Amino acid sequence: MTADVNAAAAACPHPPRKAPPAGCPVDLSKAGDGGLSAEMMRVATHASGVTVQGSTGGPAKLSRARVVSSIPKGELTPAHQTGAEDKWEYPSEEMYFKAMKRKGWAPQAQQMKTIVAIHNTVNEQSWQEVLRWESFHAAAQPVKLKQFLGKPTEFSPKARLLHALGWSVLPFDRHDWIVDRDGKDVRYVIDFYSGQPEPGRPLSVYLDVRPALDSLESVVDRVRWQLHEKVLPLLPFGGAFFGRAGDRTQTPVEAKDEQSATHSKVTPKTS
Repeated sequence: MTADVNAAAAACPHPPRKAPPAGCPVDLSKAGDGGLSAEMMRVATHASGVTVQGSTGGPAKLSRARVVSSIPKGELTPAHQTGAEDKWEYPSEEMYFKAMKRKGWAPQAQQMKTIVAIHNTVNEQSWQEVLRWESFHAAAQPVKLKQFLGKPTEFSPKARLLHALGWSVLPFDRHDWIVDRDGKDVRYVIDFYSGQPEPGRPLSVYLDVRPALDSLESVVDRVRWQLHEKVLPLLPFGGAFFGRAGDRTQTPVEAKDEQSATHSKVTPKTS
């Protein structure tokens, strides 16, 4: 499934077609020279209709406040987490700024409010897409994000195929998320695409989130999703008698969610 995360999110840090890293759950220390950080800098520089208010000074004037995400954390607590929360904590503006500097980027302090807000919104929406997939499974315990890995230069087979057929550009980043489902590890692949610029509209990041084909169960989930998204809507009453994937999804990210048969478009609220 795909999701469109509108860059207008940059106007408000969130507390908790051709389709087109830094902190948690994306670890910038392991991110490549390209990927999400590069795209967020581009969006922060060119996003239309977004006013960023922040310091023009160095990292000492950047906020050190960290936002707790809505994403439950597994038992492992990496060094960049405080361990005081049972959910992943997003990096502060200062942490993100320093991490980008270490990777050779040249971020501006006044961009960090925008960049951190986009980072947080993208991760929140990615988790909501994971939960929609997980709605196929009646887990005894809430699913948790156990581990994650950025792979900006390792294109997924699906991304390569779509590109080879001329149906899509290559994604600018890829993440693999390991989800704990009642003690079982389930890997999800997330491809990130840049939205095409449109006059009068903020830039967007498109997410293609799906379970990796590591098991027969994941293959069945992918087939079931196609059935729920492509076939059931054509049946009387939209296939309501058969149930629809995502109907049991946990509380969504604070955003307006307009779902269609093949696309979940999210426009985050602005402050």
